[in-house]
Amino acid sequence: MKRVSFSSPDQLPESLFEPAAWMRLWFPVSFGREVQRGYTVAGYALDHSRVDVSFYLHQTSGPAASWALHVHAGSMLNANIAGSQPCIIDERCRGVLLVGDETAFPAIRTIVGSLPERTHAYVLLTGAHDLTDFIAADERVKVWYAPTQKALHVFAKLKDKLQIDSAEPGAWHCWAAGESAMMRAIRSTISHGDSLPKSNVQVRGYWTKRRIMGL
Repeated sequence: MKRVSFSSPDQLPESLFEPAAWMRLWFPVSFGREVQRGYTVAGYALDHSRVDVSFYLHQTSGPAASWALHVHAGSMLNANIAGSQPCIIDERCRGVLLVGDETAFPAIRTIVGSLPERTHAYVLLTGAHDLTDFIAADERVKVWYAPTQKALHVFAKLKDKLQIDSAEPGAWHCWAAGESAMMRAIRSTISHGDSLPKSNVQVRGYWTKRRIMGL
């Protein structure tokens, strides 16, 4: 991972400083073209003058990872926050189930760090790398890792173990992000109903396997 700090000549919108907020960035490619990518705000200055983005430098670097690898102070990108949906957990929520790979890791960290005092977090990390050591586990935060090929099975077992589908209305929130095909599979295993209404479920595909999105 490589963290890059961004500032703007204009005042940054307050919505950027909410948990799991993200922004659209346009990266240059050949012949003057640009492609768009969405990135989670991984941190920010206390005075809200700067936001930080963590770039996952994967082996088959796309335009965003390549830009981050060679970026220098003073570099500029176009950006906006259209479509950003921060993860706001209701204080009455008993627990939140979080699932994601390396690309979702910065968002998961911000959500865990912003939870209401009485809300428990159950975090399932997946992908090629085990990042569980980078989220502090305690009596309120439980963290597991599952390789990509086992993640969906582990997610289903964890959801059943927590008895989410039979809980009282509003007791749980589910947030998941990562590879698009896996997110579609996760979404299909979530039963919407009184115990887990659609407003308490956020599942987003961040990238697509074997495809360079936007090119």
